[in-house]
Amino acid sequence: MAADYDKFKAAGAEILAISVDKPDKSQPMADKLKIPFPLLSDPEHKAIDAYDLLNPQGNISKPAVFILDKKAIVRWSFFDEDYKVRPLNEVLLEELKKIK
Repeated sequence: MAADYDKFKAAGAEILAISVDKPDKSQPMADKLKIPFPLLSDPEHKAIDAYDLLNPQGNISKPAVFILDKKAIVRWSFFDEDYKVRPLNEVLLEELKKIK
């Protein structure tokens, strides 16, 4: 998503990432990867547990993407067991067009 951040912004989207790590661990990774959007920390798993996204080992979240409308209603979602699997940016941008 970082590579197409300008396209997401142009589509009216705000991107937020959530990590199980505390900021002192996650922020250096975000800086290294040059992530242009906020990376929120959820070491107590409040958001992660609310969406049942903690992996079976309990140390990381499953990869997930949620598209919410302006009323905070989930309009599209993706999650997988494999942390390497992510939806393509083009798919996300198409889904954003559907909720305008």
